Amino acid sequence: MSKRPFTARFPTFPANGDEVIIRAKLKDDARKFSVNFCLPPPEMLQDGAPKPYIAYHFKTMYDANGASCVVHNWKNVQWQEELVVDNNWHVDRSKTFRVVFRLHEDSIKVFVGCVDHPPDYEFPLQMPLDQIDTLELWDDVERVDEISFRVLNNTADTRTYRS
Repeated sequence: MSKRPFTARFPTFPANGDEVIIRAKLKDDARKFSVNFCLPPPEMLQDGAPKPYIAYHFKTMYDANGASCVVHNWKNVQWQEELVVDNNWHVDRSKTFRVVFRLHEDSIKVFVGCVDHPPDYEFPLQMPLDQIDTLELWDDVERVDEISFRVLNNTADTRTYRS
């Protein structure tokens, strides 16, 4: 697969409590893997390229010795200060993983496997949740088995749906 193998548009603008479920397999020798929650670029750079806006960047990095870490970040034209923590969610790159991102007005919570436990990671949102429109998977992905958008019913009739 390419360096940036997958992009999916949200079917609705996200709201508090919505979830994104990803099930995928990394390459056995993966060096990094990222999930991005992106906003549409409101303006272009002078060279005609869109300005990147990423509400949440969740990256896992692996080194040649088997050590790994998770980087949390966001991008408002430029990358902001990153938070680096221990990788306790996906150490064995040879195994398929399932990760759930629960979206909240003030944060994104990350759950490994299922959501019946406290979040494995949490990152405060600096950009509006209801403007996120695209999900991107970057880097060393071998295959994507599933991406699901779980929308809470109690807010569904007040949303704007994409066409």
